[in-house]
Amino acid sequence: MARWFTVLGSGDPSIHTQSVTTGLDLLHAVADAVIAASLFLIPAALLVLYFRREERSPSDQALLTLFIVFLASAGVAHFAAALFGPMHGLVGVLKALSALTALTVAIVIWKLTPELLKRPSRDRLQAEIAAHLRTLDELKDARQQLEERVEERTKELAEAKQRFEIALRGSPIMVFSQDQDMRFVWVHNPPAGVDPAFMLGKTDTEILPPEAAEPIMAAKRRAMETGEPQTIESNFEMFGRRRVFYLLMEALRDDDGNAIGTTSVAVEITERKEAENQLRMLLRELTHRSKNLLAVIQAIARQTASRTKTIDDFLDRFGARLVAIGCSQDLLVADNWHGASLRTLVEQQLNMYADRLGGQIVIDGEDVMLKPEAVQNLGLALHELATNAQKYGALSSDCGRVRIHWQFCDAAKLKLTWEEQGGPPVSAPERSGFGRAMIESVVGKALEGEVKLSFPAKGVHCVIVIPEAQVASRN
Repeated sequence: MARWFTVLGSGDPSIHTQSVTTGLDLLHAVADAVIAASLFLIPAALLVLYFRREERSPSDQALLTLFIVFLASAGVAHFAAALFGPMHGLVGVLKALSALTALTVAIVIWKLTPELLKRPSRDRLQAEIAAHLRTLDELKDARQQLEERVEERTKELAEAKQRFEIALRGSPIMVFSQDQDMRFVWVHNPPAGVDPAFMLGKTDTEILPPEAAEPIMAAKRRAMETGEPQTIESNFEMFGRRRVFYLLMEALRDDDGNAIGTTSVAVEITERKEAENQLRMLLRELTHRSKNLLAVIQAIARQTASRTKTIDDFLDRFGARLVAIGCSQDLLVADNWHGASLRTLVEQQLNMYADRLGGQIVIDGEDVMLKPEAVQNLGLALHELATNAQKYGALSSDCGRVRIHWQFCDAAKLKLTWEEQGGPPVSAPERSGFGRAMIESVVGKALEGEVKLSFPAKGVHCVIVIPEAQVASRN
């Protein structure tokens, strides 16, 4: 540039053409200087934009580096051309380097073109943003619906659990689960006195007696091996009492169908078993007593028939005696064949004279529970005495009186007395009728007691001594 100012300052007209050339050189120099400055400013602007961007990828960094190198090399070449002239040797070298850099940048750009083309445009980005916002709204709606469904299912589950707990509360049903090692992992509603925490982590052999635990564990293993539910009835002693349980065991499986343990239900059936045993005993007792009763009825029918002359008379007497037997049976059935109250028995057999109780008929004595055998036979004796009193004795007139009383005498025997007075004069019968034979022979032998029947003039007098073995209890 110093050369250009020297030429322009000389006054030699011969160098006019030279001046034109120098002017062009000056124009080139200024243009190169401006281009060089621009080429330096552009990378600076790119750097500012790059570092202010929130997202920067490795490809962006590589492309920016190449652009800066290219622009810087081109700027250096133009700056050298402005200083030394376009024909200077150094300028040629720098332009060659700049050209090489430009070629490298072009190649790299062509290689990065597919990736750059994949980058969305502004419109596309806005469309995708709008789509994502719609998706976000849909996800919010779906989340709200899911939360509502979860809340609803949670409420249903809580209600189902509450119903489950209410159904099992106070019941003899226990539900529990065990793992593959037969250790308790969950227990609900165990028998009274058993803490669920005590059972957790233990096996049946650690809780139950060996004779009960072994068959139960064997059944659970079969359930896991075969996949078939297993049932078993087990009884063992618990808290000093023999208890009976019915168990239903099923295999517990994972999503792949592999057995991971068992779920079982244990129902205590102790009371049911005791009731069944009691029923069997009662049925055996009923069968035995039914046979005895049929034998008694057969004997009554035979004896009644032998002492009656007409069918109507037989039917009346036999029917009345069957009613007397039925009354005693009703009392026994009402108390499950455990026995019956003596006072109730007397009142029941004298029920047809209920309007005379407390007047003509007086009943006196502490209440006593008699055993079934005594109830049946004493009922027949009271019926025969009452029938005889109504036909021939104190109950055949309004002036007669009957007193039935009892008390315990020596050796805890129960002495029952039937006393009549005020009726027609009584004399001993010439022959023994069915009623007398029933009282003196059948009832006495059946009760294994003593019967004393007498006929003083003032009225019939009967004493029946019942042994202690025929007395169930006394109040």
